[in-house]
Amino acid sequence: MNDKPVPTEPDLIDCKLCFKEIPESVAITEEGEDYVMHFCGLECYSAWKEKNKNAAGND
Repeated sequence: MNDKPVPTEPDLIDCKLCFKEIPESVAITEEGEDYVMHFCGLECYSAWKEKNKNAAGND
C-alpha cells in the first residue's frame, strides 16, 4: 500500500481589525484572560492597540 500525503487547507481565522482571513499559523496574537485575538500583521495589531489603549486605561 502506497499512502501519499495529501495536502490540506490551513485553518483560517479572521483578523480582529480588518476581518481578512489568514492562516492561524501566521497570525499575530494578543492574549487576554478569557480570549485570544488574532491579527493579520503588525499594521492591524498596531492600529488596534492604538485605538484601544485609552479604552482599557493603559497609557
